[in-house]
Amino acid sequence: MSSTILEISDVNYLKNGITQLKDVSFSLRRGESITIFGPEGCGMSSLAELIININTDFEGEIYYKGDSLKDFDYMDKLDYKKDVGYIHGDFGLLSNMTLEQNVALPLEYLSQKSSEDIKKRINCLIYDLNLDHCKKLRPVDLTRSEILKTAYARAIALDPDFLFMEQALENHCHLNIITLMELIKERSRDEDKGMIVITYRPEKFIDISDKYIMFFNGRIVFQGTKKDFIDSDNPYLVQYRNNSIEGPMPIL
Repeated sequence: MSSTILEISDVNYLKNGITQLKDVSFSLRRGESITIFGPEGCGMSSLAELIININTDFEGEIYYKGDSLKDFDYMDKLDYKKDVGYIHGDFGLLSNMTLEQNVALPLEYLSQKSSEDIKKRINCLIYDLNLDHCKKLRPVDLTRSEILKTAYARAIALDPDFLFMEQALENHCHLNIITLMELIKERSRDEDKGMIVITYRPEKFIDISDKYIMFFNGRIVFQGTKKDFIDSDNPYLVQYRNNSIEGPMPIL
């Protein structure tokens, strides 16, 4: 089993003639959690587009468990979708389905589990996330934190090796998502799993992340450990940590 889940190698990406990513390289190993952050328009969303949507219109390579995304055929892409849990800030729940039906979707369409096993898995996820009281409700009747926890349950329903969260935990009441944060922290300790979090609030993941990567203008301007994130005098990082207008990043 490869120890590296995801490898980004010398990626350059242009969209509509504008550089989105430039000379981007990093890797995610099993048992590792990475927090990626930076100001709006820094390139994080473009990176997510390549990884999640399997957009191969870029220079360089993206490898998943040693295989290039550029070489994926239809079945490879389907297997990849099964193996990657994804949560976006818009959550993407289906409005005409109940909470438990939303969670069941990947199990029903992408697994070979029996109806009984699917029900057991759903009930376990709902119980762990304290969602029993609202499992028959549709998204319109759920609170923001309940919607987030439902999206998380759906993302990990197939127990993926790789969890990718893109600005999914922004603007949430911390008290309402303590249960979720504890489960994410527990998952981050699994030596067989890997996790990437994209966020504007990297400090919220200090108890979860092993590595921090900062983007600006499509480039990586800082990459280091949790201790580096706290102590480094990197000017981009210092400006971001201090929410300052003084520094190498122009504030519009």
